[in-house]
Amino acid sequence: MRPACMQSGSELLTTLDALHAEAALRDSYRLQVIARLAEIGHAKDLGARDTIELLSLRHRLDPADVRRDLKLARALPKYSAVTAALSEATDASGGSLEATDTDSADVDSDLAAETLPPVRLHPGQARAIVTALEKVPSTVPVEDLLVAEDQMVEAARHLSPDDLRILGKQVLNTLDTDGAEPAENDAYHREALWLRPVDHGLKFGGFLANENAELFKTTIHALAKPHKTLDGELDPRPRDKRQADALVTILGTATTASTGPGIPHLTVTIDFNDLKTATSQAVGELVHGDNLSAAAVRRLACDAAILPIVLGSNSQPLDVGTEQRFVTGAMRRALNRRDKGCVICKAPPPQCHAHHITHWADGGPTSVENLALFCGSHHTAVHHGHYTVTITNGVVHV
Repeated sequence: MRPACMQSGSELLTTLDALHAEAALRDSYRLQVIARLAEIGHAKDLGARDTIELLSLRHRLDPADVRRDLKLARALPKYSAVTAALSEATDASGGSLEATDTDSADVDSDLAAETLPPVRLHPGQARAIVTALEKVPSTVPVEDLLVAEDQMVEAARHLSPDDLRILGKQVLNTLDTDGAEPAENDAYHREALWLRPVDHGLKFGGFLANENAELFKTTIHALAKPHKTLDGELDPRPRDKRQADALVTILGTATTASTGPGIPHLTVTIDFNDLKTATSQAVGELVHGDNLSAAAVRRLACDAAILPIVLGSNSQPLDVGTEQRFVTGAMRRALNRRDKGCVICKAPPPQCHAHHITHWADGGPTSVENLALFCGSHHTAVHHGHYTVTITNGVVHV
């Protein structure tokens, strides 16, 4: 292989063409080998649970990726047109990665020929086609399925895997004479949510079906719109962060629908002196997940319901007081009317917290004259001392 720095632009493209064909060759052949390895059950001879475990350990791969490849490898024999198009990619590789102008001329002549050359699939395209065809109900006649396969393979001459997945949905809707309802009902049964604790947070994922998915996307989209800063600059948050903030807003709104305005109830155990001083070593203990810094607890306490718990010398609860709601519904409505959202970026009131300008732990009163609305991001910034906030004659100054 010639060094890339020694090749011209046209040579680099030709080299990439050869590499692409070579990758298709190797990936297609690998699928055949994986399918055969699973068929003979050699993994158990080596003490592995199955082929997925064997390959993920042997080649240091994610089991999910190996499982996906094995699923495709096992399904391919059912689709002769897809398999043949993969073989065309194999034949086209030629085994040489040397870039030449002659190779480029051959490609041009193929394109100019009156008869189109055979379609050459790469495994990503094959996966998209097979995945779509595997969803076709068994009630569809074999003849119709073969026509659909041929048409999708021909479409792959111009379409990427993403485009083929879109086409696959259209094909499925055309072939599925029972309509969308059976598939929709099946999707409801597949709804799932998984939660995985990680350092300083939580990873999650899952699947929502049909209108539930649309509701989720619509709500996230509406709440994740960017907001300009106080200086008129663009929202510095990337889209992923804005969407995460939107989800937190949804959770807060859902919880406070029954408990009143403000941040939802969280159980945090912290020494009151630690809360007042908020040193770097002070932490609050949570029921779920990692502990919170005292600074984070102070931020939460601005707008939360506090439930005092008196602890004895052995840290056992001796007495639990009555809940003190610091920001009442009337106060929150007054803040919404006065501030009309975050006083820095103008994020709407439902996305905002009521911040104590003089913290209640420092003796600050819970009154409209000592409160201002901040979105989650700017609320954190205020607690970090990035902004100075005052209220004069009912007007918030930042």
